[in-house]
Amino acid sequence: MKTTRNKSHSGFTLIELSVVAAILMMLATIALPSFQATVSNAQVSAVQSQLGRMRTACDFYAFQHCEQIPGHDDATGLWSEQTLLNQLQLASNDDGITAVIGTPGYYFGPYLRDALPANPFNDLTTIMVVQPGGTVLNADDTTGWVYWADTGSFKINSTTVTEDGVVLFEL
Repeated sequence: MKTTRNKSHSGFTLIELSVVAAILMMLATIALPSFQATVSNAQVSAVQSQLGRMRTACDFYAFQHCEQIPGHDDATGLWSEQTLLNQLQLASNDDGITAVIGTPGYYFGPYLRDALPANPFNDLTTIMVVQPGGTVLNADDTTGWVYWADTGSFKINSTTVTEDGVVLFEL
């Protein structure tokens, strides 16, 4: 007596796998540009938020210190990144001298509770302080941020131009 076996094939043929791979690749090429634009828009929104936070901190410091913008060390007569950060992140007195938060007589600030945010386009947290009368016409990506000591203006130091044509340095 002859027995017949039912052979069931489980699995996919090479052609079926190739068709599925081609469809997935087509979907990826359609979705990738949309995803990249979403990431770029999120980074721009983060920069705008960070700039707003820094500008508000500088403005509030100036408001409480008789329109003296932060960053100037009266003892040395110099503008510096460290003085700027100290005046925004620590407590200060009427003269802009800083101390640890809670020190008696240092009742202003802090204006920034957290550390300086990193520039999302070059990942730097440093600030280029442009001395009074100095100019910076274009970003150069050497620091995360640029601060003008004579005006208190604060910008991102990024040469990035978005797909929409937004020049980040001009925000």
